[in-house]
Order: sequence, then structure tokens, then C-alpha cells
Amino acid sequence: MYIKQKFIKISHVDVTQLQEEVNKLTTSQWAENSLRQKMFEVHNNTQTIPLVFDPDLRHHFQTVQATYALFEQSLLPILSVVKAHFLANTPVIRGDRPNSVEKGYFVRIILVKLAAHGKILPHQDHGYSLSRAHRIHLPIITNDKVKFTIDGMSKVLAEGELMEINNRGTHAVINESNQERIHLIFDFVIPDEIINDPISGTLYA
Repeated sequence: MYIKQKFIKISHVDVTQLQEEVNKLTTSQWAENSLRQKMFEVHNNTQTIPLVFDPDLRHHFQTVQATYALFEQSLLPILSVVKAHFLANTPVIRGDRPNSVEKGYFVRIILVKLAAHGKILPHQDHGYSLSRAHRIHLPIITNDKVKFTIDGMSKVLAEGELMEINNRGTHAVINESNQERIHLIFDFVIPDEIINDPISGTLYA
């Protein structure tokens, strides 16, 4: 979704438990699903474990994958922090929908590993759902040699830093370290939110 700022910090959360769970994942688990890399060439240097995901990138009736159960207890407090943020920073909603944020939902949740010395090349996110959902990153394992750039502004995202990004801007990531970088990525939808998108005009979530 287009947001006026390139990065918006939502909160800082404890990712200790998530780190322990991620470190238990096997090479075969990381290699099991390569669909996202095949769909988007810019993600060639990544591996993905989908927790909530559909290949058609749908906007409703999302599929919770079996892998979600591995992380559910650690995820629930973090998902609550995201909702609380939007309740405190109420977006503009079409019509009279006072419970819109409370009815918000996570249409995608994925774990993404970027290889050591890997890159995610500059790109913009397009499509119905990607332009109508808040894109939020949570670094689980990272370091200060990983740089996230949006429209020319580069930032080092720290472990545990919940950060909304403007995925409609041109964004890229470079990992200049010998360590793999692992992020959780959330797409949160607030029904009937009005989005003033400079690419597509006025959109409704």
C-alpha cells in the first residue's frame, strides 16, 4: 500500500522466541516452497515459508498454512500490536465503518530468508491486494550490513523492529554480510480503507 512516509515504525517487539523457532527450521523446510521466487524474479536470492498465503495473492478468504501452527503462540501478541497501532492511528474509511480496524485481517504472513550477500532488486509491488494491504516487516535475524532502500532512502532495520513500508515505492534490499537475513512479512487489510495511490488513484481496501 502507498503510504506518505517511506518507513513507519509501529513498535519494537521481543523476537527471542521467534528466533529460537526459526533456528529449528531445516534446510528442506526452507526449500519446500519456491513459488514466490518463481512468481517474482527479484526474489531469486530468497527462500520463503508461507504461514498465511495463497498463490493467487487473493484479498479475501486467505488460507492458513499448516506451518502457521509452528509459530502461532509467538505470533499472536505481535499481531495484536499491529492491530492496536492501527486502532490508535485510525485510517480514513469509506462510509460509516467504526469497527473497520477491529475487522481487519492478515491476508498474508510469510517468513523470508535472504541469502548472505544476496540482493532483492529494485521493484514496486503491483496488483489488487498488494496495493490495498499494509505491508509490514519484522526482522527476526539480521545485522547492520543489511540495507533496505525505498525511493533512494536506505535504512537498517533492527531485530524486533515492526516497520510498515511503502511497497508502492521502488524498494530493494542488499545483504552485504556473511549471515542470512530472515524477516516476517505481514500484509494487513483494513476493510474499506481509502488509499490515495499516486499510481492507480483512489483505491478502497
